[in-house]
Amino acid sequence: MARQNFVGIVVSQGKMQKTVKVRVERKVFNKRINKELLSRKDYLVHDENEISKEGDMVRIESTRPLSKWKSFAIAEILKNKGQQFAHFESMAKTDVYKEETMKSKEFLDKRQKQTEMDSNMIKDIRSLQMIYNQNKDGNSLSAEQMEELQKIKAKYSIEEFSPNSLKKLLNLNLMDIESDLETQKDKIDIIQKNLEVLLKDDAKSFDFLKDHGVEDPNALQKNIRKNLIRKYLFKEMQL
Repeated sequence: MARQNFVGIVVSQGKMQKTVKVRVERKVFNKRINKELLSRKDYLVHDENEISKEGDMVRIESTRPLSKWKSFAIAEILKNKGQQFAHFESMAKTDVYKEETMKSKEFLDKRQKQTEMDSNMIKDIRSLQMIYNQNKDGNSLSAEQMEELQKIKAKYSIEEFSPNSLKKLLNLNLMDIESDLETQKDKIDIIQKNLEVLLKDDAKSFDFLKDHGVEDPNALQKNIRKNLIRKYLFKEMQL
């Protein structure tokens, strides 16, 4: 008697030792409605060497009962799609790691640069304070102090030396931060508007993704397309 053979897709792997779940789909004719229907059945299948991966198309063959629920074993792997998925997953993890490493480096460099700027600013404030106190006590400024005062004025665009100079100097960074925040907010608003426009028109969104290296945007789910479009828009705006 010939052994039973089925062709199916591995839908679960790695949860049990030497065992995978294979989904077999067959067409069954229903006499009641006089129509062929698609029937699905899941089998627990023995995989001795644990070589099959989720997504593989395999041929399974009946064997002696290996356990209460397992009486089939993998005879051959017809299409090794699971290995390709595992390779793509590994590549994606590598790309994500590289991107995160690059962003971390940029963040640390930016923070170090900001720390250096803050340190220089504190030095300038202390110098101005010393000069102001000396001038307040009626002592004349030396040539070096006058030169340093001129450099600080030129550096922070301070025209006259007065008590308000310190306040102005302290407010410079806050003004720069507010300006940067406004700029970032404007960029994010532009990205949101462009994203809404692209999501409303499938043709435009497909062309946009193809221009950025996505081969078949139509095969992607809507939420994945949205995330990819947002990612490339942020890259274009250098955020």
